[in-house]
Amino acid sequence: TSMVDDALKAFETKELSYILDFKDREDTIDAMRYSIFREAISYMMEEPKYITRCTHYIMIARYLERCGDHACKMAEKIHYMITGERIEVR
Repeated sequence: TSMVDDALKAFETKELSYILDFKDREDTIDAMRYSIFREAISYMMEEPKYITRCTHYIMIARYLERCGDHACKMAEKIHYMITGERIEVR
């Protein structure tokens, strides 16, 4: 399931178990974005005709990573709403 879906479930049910692993999931998303970036740059250097396509892949990876960041921010707010305790997920 997606992090946004899990954040919404936590909000609806007031159950923290949906958001406890967000830090690990965020780290995974960040690593994937970095990997896509590096591979796309390498491919663009080898095959300049694919620069536009690879640039799109880089931007898509960046936007998905931002979705993860927003889900983490949601998790922080939901955690505070449920417990009254502030945490930092990212």
